[in-house]
Amino acid sequence: MSSDEPGDSETTNVATRHPYTNDVLAGLVILSNVALLGAGAYFELGVPDVLWKTFALAVGLAATWAFGRGALKDLLSAIKGGNGGGQS
Repeated sequence: MSSDEPGDSETTNVATRHPYTNDVLAGLVILSNVALLGAGAYFELGVPDVLWKTFALAVGLAATWAFGRGALKDLLSAIKGGNGGGQS
């Protein structure tokens, strides 16, 4: 069989095998970056400005990946000083 049918012992679709892999990875990126930046601020480490921006970009991209376009619109709106984009 070439398709993912019930009773088929071989899975040909990655989404069937690992439906939440991308969400879990995005969550790990968000949590690890927030934890690293929080630890840097708490222990008063000199974190370079470019590193803060890189982490912010990674968290923004991971949030967009996990939560969709609505999260990206809200993020861009917050950066521009707006009131939120929402999903459309």
